[in-house]
Amino acid sequence: MKIVDKLLHFILGVIVLIVALILLCAANPGVRETASGIAQKIGPIYVPPQEEDEAATQQANAGDESEEEPQETKYTVSMDPSLFVYADELEHVVIEATDDNTAPSYNDYNDKRDLSDTLDESAISDYNTGDDEYKKLVEEGDDGLLQLDDYLNQAIKKSDAKLAEPEVTEITDPQEAQTITDTVPLGETGEDAEFDELFYPYYHMLGEKEKKLYKQIYANANALTAEFRPVEECTPKQWIAAWDCVFYDHPELFWMDNTKYYESDYNGSVIKVGLKFYDEIPDVDKAKTRFNSVANEILAGANGLETDYDKEKYIHDTLVNKITYMFNSMDQSAFSSIPNDYTVCCGYAKAFQYLMQKLGVPTYFVIGWGGEMHAWNIIKLDDEYYNVDVTWDDTDPMTYDFFNVTDRKNLMHTRMYQSRYLPACNGTTYSGLENAAPDPKKLGAANDKIYTDIDEYVEDLIGLLDKVYTSKKKTGEVKLVISRELFLEWYSQLFGDQYHDGDDRTAYLTSSDGTSSLTMMFERLDSGDYLITHHVDFGE
Repeated sequence: MKIVDKLLHFILGVIVLIVALILLCAANPGVRETASGIAQKIGPIYVPPQEEDEAATQQANAGDESEEEPQETKYTVSMDPSLFVYADELEHVVIEATDDNTAPSYNDYNDKRDLSDTLDESAISDYNTGDDEYKKLVEEGDDGLLQLDDYLNQAIKKSDAKLAEPEVTEITDPQEAQTITDTVPLGETGEDAEFDELFYPYYHMLGEKEKKLYKQIYANANALTAEFRPVEECTPKQWIAAWDCVFYDHPELFWMDNTKYYESDYNGSVIKVGLKFYDEIPDVDKAKTRFNSVANEILAGANGLETDYDKEKYIHDTLVNKITYMFNSMDQSAFSSIPNDYTVCCGYAKAFQYLMQKLGVPTYFVIGWGGEMHAWNIIKLDDEYYNVDVTWDDTDPMTYDFFNVTDRKNLMHTRMYQSRYLPACNGTTYSGLENAAPDPKKLGAANDKIYTDIDEYVEDLIGLLDKVYTSKKKTGEVKLVISRELFLEWYSQLFGDQYHDGDDRTAYLTSSDGTSSLTMMFERLDSGDYLITHHVDFGE
């Protein structure tokens, strides 16, 4: 609680000064009047109750006879054993209503897929978000930040990626299982297929067995083979891991639905698998022609653009202007955004991935958490990696708040499943080139800084408040501009229940008798930074 502690210490310091002045009064009556005036301005310091005090209060009130409030509907998450032979190994999540109104959280979904024994540990990136403040808040179940800002609240409503949920049949009769094994063909094996590590990172995360399954799934998806036998003996977990990686790596397979089917025998081995193709695309060849035609029209606009960054910005802006966020039966496919113009986050991310890959720029599909299941992209520019969320930049007007940002600055995004092993995004060369930095002085700020460090912000604020106090003014206003990432920390420290009264944009620090107060309000700027207005009132 650096902000609160330091501000309270500032007021406490003033009180210490008052005490010193009072002691000085005995030796020099001339200062008595000054000390009295300061004491009246500051008033007693207010310190929020400690946790143990709250616990004691609750215990003291335990015997109160009050009406019991009606319980509200709540949601819990559970595995659905009826859908799977080995439900504890699979990812299907069922949301069930119970007795209060708590929506599903990140922790309800996280790590429901066990990826052990399916990945090549030596080939995956060691992704580590480090001091990801938002991730900490999410893991602790604190999503209050998501509702406070008009833009962020608009963005959080655009998270509608779907977990790929398999349909499962268990074959318990050994003879029937053997018949399936003997008669179901392999289909295409794809054994000669090769996938560049720079453009298809998910393939290279897999173990050797899963890579063979990946190739087979990819080849049969292209051949429109709906059912086949796995080329390798495998468990459901291994086959699902391979299927997911194909889905993440290949947006061009737009006719493949994000659901799948498999049959397993009495030993838990997968003996038959099935791919689902969209009923809305009865003629894949005709759909490919339309898809490629629209894609090529978009790509033609990148002709003459010299840098990968210029191409990226062009594709980003084109998709934002082209697409309308809207649910539909194909909204997990690139076809919903190329050539169609209506989709959700998956469609945006797959369109961006496909078009940038066609331009020769490594771009990856990312699955994770953004208030709900969400999808965005990672792009490689020169030797650096960046996060890009075209969906959340599709606002009115268009923004670049989630364009080429680091993991640290990619607020409200937490990677999940295989996406955790994509390269860390720490690039800065191509960050922040689109949003014009605000001019703090024109906004009425006390200086030209845009604060990124909380200690520097607090120290400067205390100094400026001290100037108001020593000027003997009863009230004063100090404005400062802080960065978007600092705002997260600023908000989390000041917007606890004890510091605001329900106003989503105002925090208060007050004296216990109410004679003095410090009010802090925020305003989001077009650049994504925040203007913080601090109003101090020393009372009568």
